[in-house]
Amino acid sequence: MERQTPTESHKPAETPNTGAEPIQLTERERLILARVVQNYILTADPVGSRTLARRCHLSLSPATIRNTMADMEEMGLLAHPHTSAGRIPTDLGYRLYVDDLMQVEELTDAERRALEATLETSSTSAVETLDQVTDLLSEVSRLLAFILEPDISSGTLEKVELLRVAVGRVMVVIVVAGGLVRTILLEINSSISDAEIAAAGRFINGRLAGMKLTEIPVRISERLAGDDRASNVVVRLFLDFPERIFNLDARSEVHVGGTRRVLEQPEFGDPDRLRGIIELIEDRDIIVHLMKERPQGVSVTIGEENARDRLRDFSIVASTYRLGDASGALGIIGPKRMNYSKLVALVDFTAKLVGERGGR
Repeated sequence: MERQTPTESHKPAETPNTGAEPIQLTERERLILARVVQNYILTADPVGSRTLARRCHLSLSPATIRNTMADMEEMGLLAHPHTSAGRIPTDLGYRLYVDDLMQVEELTDAERRALEATLETSSTSAVETLDQVTDLLSEVSRLLAFILEPDISSGTLEKVELLRVAVGRVMVVIVVAGGLVRTILLEINSSISDAEIAAAGRFINGRLAGMKLTEIPVRISERLAGDDRASNVVVRLFLDFPERIFNLDARSEVHVGGTRRVLEQPEFGDPDRLRGIIELIEDRDIIVHLMKERPQGVSVTIGEENARDRLRDFSIVASTYRLGDASGALGIIGPKRMNYSKLVALVDFTAKLVGERGGR
């Protein structure tokens, strides 16, 4: 498969400052560390010196490879499971690999086309499209995929739709630029005709469409008051309860896919790790909080770099994206033994594609 050299470092959201000097590796050490990581990702088995000599054609003797691996174990880059003669990468070893040794893979043409086709489906809503993208991310990665919907409070109002759902009840549909939707039910004590509801919708849209949602509660009086149409029962509710209607503190929704696929990974034969991933799937607020703390663009957090104890056995490859004026996040969660070079490319491409096409 064609590969490309990464153009940026995929740092964690916050790298712990240990006070230690940066690790300087020789070319031999760099080569062997890269091969250990790649072989462990591929097989899930600890990697021995004879395995590297045989599989990787390094032109080095098993004894030389073994001594070099022992040196890197002392540096904290490799670990030596007591039941095996081989070694596995530590969190620090993975971090050095991701930052300095990894070459980012190109997605295949088929993978690119599948993602593009999902986002070109104009008959679905933005939320349905995000569900489809989540499923496709998990299918390609064979891991747990997630998409955090954009923070709607930072968006621009496209339109308000008013729908009678019962006597004395009207549903308000808030449509934000990019296609995201929020709904709220209004209780109306007095009778109101369908014509009056439609008139209220036209008036509200004429005065508020195109405004930032953060502006509306502050400026709604100047935009709606002072007009005969402001006496409409529905319009009065907008004037009296703008914060409730526009729900600026609403929690972003999380779309998660790939539960069955991630549980197929051999790491989840360990009951503690299995419990950790199940808790993560059930408590999606963890993902919301994690994504609020991450930087813009693509980032990779590995094991102990994750702030929450439940995620110390996992890695996260994530990226921010924009849908209209609002910002969201998407990514992959899986065991630390994941194919970072492929997943960085997959997440980066998907985030850019959602931003370019998701709001159409």
